[in-house]
Amino acid sequence: MEGNIVKISDAQLRIGIIGGGPAGLTLAAHLIEAGAMVVVCDLITEKIDVIKKSGIKLTKTINKHVSINHVCCTISELGDYDLDVIVISVKTTALNAVVEQLTRIDSGKMFVICAQNGIDNELIAAEAFGKDRTLRMVINYAGEMKNLNTVKVTFFHPPNHIAALTANGKEISEAIRNLLNSVKLKTVISGPDKIRNHVWEKSILNASLSCLCAISHCTMKEVMSFPETKDLVAGIIDESIMVAKKENIEIRNGFRRDCILYLEKAGHHKPSMLIDIENGAMTEIDRLNGKIREYGLKHGIDTPLNRAVTALIHLQEKKENG
Repeated sequence: MEGNIVKISDAQLRIGIIGGGPAGLTLAAHLIEAGAMVVVCDLITEKIDVIKKSGIKLTKTINKHVSINHVCCTISELGDYDLDVIVISVKTTALNAVVEQLTRIDSGKMFVICAQNGIDNELIAAEAFGKDRTLRMVINYAGEMKNLNTVKVTFFHPPNHIAALTANGKEISEAIRNLLNSVKLKTVISGPDKIRNHVWEKSILNASLSCLCAISHCTMKEVMSFPETKDLVAGIIDESIMVAKKENIEIRNGFRRDCILYLEKAGHHKPSMLIDIENGAMTEIDRLNGKIREYGLKHGIDTPLNRAVTALIHLQEKKENG
């Protein structure tokens, strides 16, 4: 199939979503409403049982309640559904393991979409499945789990972005976009170069504050309300923009200002990195500040703030996980 543009039939698209967190369940609810056949896969059996019995509920910014017919607890079970598309919506700490398990059920025709935070996730999938069958998605909504099947969608700043890494995935990206737009989850198609701009902008925004909250065990508002830590946030943004530009990422005019203004509005919210540290779990630091540091080294740019926060988060992880 390498190099051949795939034609999508008019048949119902069959989509597997790995990860029953806020991002995955919000996406699943919209795709089900749009008419796709969706299988949600999550390793927490109790969660899957509740979702199968009571459906998926979205509240606050988006209000929906949809029934779901297909769920499973293992990736191997996804192989029974002859899926057209797999959406990976788990934390990046699990990405390598998920991709390895997916290779065991790979039909040779299914496409893989990375819909996570972090830089270069799609390259890990592309190494296993080829660029022709790999897509990247940047999600611009967020939420928190209120219970096992209910997502409180805290915001949606449209649009989401989706990109195929080669022309072979163009029709899949269009099909996903059309499904989501039909149920008002506005999504646009980007080219493979443009999607990197969106990935980096979102990653810089996430990297600038989440790590400081995790290190200090403070909420977003607490960090942004203290002048010295607010200066650190600005410093991380500045370092990251410098690296991004060397990597030929197009940072839009006013991005730095918009980041600061956006983060200043943050409430007493704990970002997921802080929650991970509190729960003794591994964080996504290596795909955020760690990746920015890595690209800084590539271009000979010193990134002392990104280097420092990455080291301090690694120390916290080691302390909790041994």
